[in-house]
Amino acid sequence: MSFGFLVKEGFSGLSRAKFPSFVAILTITISLTLMGVTYLGGTKLVHLFNQVRSGFEVEIFLLPGATEYDRNRIEEKLDSSELVTGFDYISKEDAADRFEKEFGENIYDVLDANPLPASYTVRMDTRNYDHNDVTVIARELGKMQGVDEVQYKQAVLQLLDRYSSAVLLGGGIILVIVFGAAVLLVGNTIKLSIFAKREVIKIMRLVGATDLFIKTPFIIEGILQGILGAAGALAVLYGIVVGTNYLLGSFLTTELIMDWPLIGGIIAAGIIFGLVGSARSIRMFISQIRY
Repeated sequence: MSFGFLVKEGFSGLSRAKFPSFVAILTITISLTLMGVTYLGGTKLVHLFNQVRSGFEVEIFLLPGATEYDRNRIEEKLDSSELVTGFDYISKEDAADRFEKEFGENIYDVLDANPLPASYTVRMDTRNYDHNDVTVIARELGKMQGVDEVQYKQAVLQLLDRYSSAVLLGGGIILVIVFGAAVLLVGNTIKLSIFAKREVIKIMRLVGATDLFIKTPFIIEGILQGILGAAGALAVLYGIVVGTNYLLGSFLTTELIMDWPLIGGIIAAGIIFGLVGSARSIRMFISQIRY
């Protein structure tokens, strides 16, 4: 028998169990849509987190008696850190100018002297680091000669780390749940197809058909269910992306995009759902059919 015959048998399995097949395909569609929405939402959150992390700043305030030697040591420390992407030195005079621009008052008109300290504004890219790494370098800088105080928004980094972990954990839980539901329903549909063809399977075994030949149409049937479910999910996700961009485009910093990783992932996941579900049922059920 040709491979074309096996594929035809796979399609006929869908028509034999129309309602169960429809339920399995619908379940895969819903499951993959949920996965796709999780991916879209997760990537937007990660993009937002990375924006905040890539522009994270630390302020280093110097003592009034800090020398040029102290400053050189501080700058050497900053240059050697992998977290630091750049820094600016702000002298007392620069700080006074900033004060005037922000508050509209000359510091010397308000006070007899300039109490504003010299400082460094340090830009850090913390995308690949957590708040503990920033805390370590902040403490090291705070102990250096000439440094009065180091300030940074530690709570912001802690929140980002916490929510990043929550996003990953939530996405993993959703993946496990939808995978289990899709595999079970595809498997149940394949069981019905096997049951409907149990007499044919007995006859095929009597005439010498191999187990691989008998099982292949059911595997193809499961894969077809996965592909059809993936196609449905991609159609739904396209509608969600277009609708979201149209309704919320003015509120989003970047538009939602159905990129190739998403499209390829949905198709691959659909095939895996169908393959695993059908293989599981075949292994558990077809061996029970005897001559």
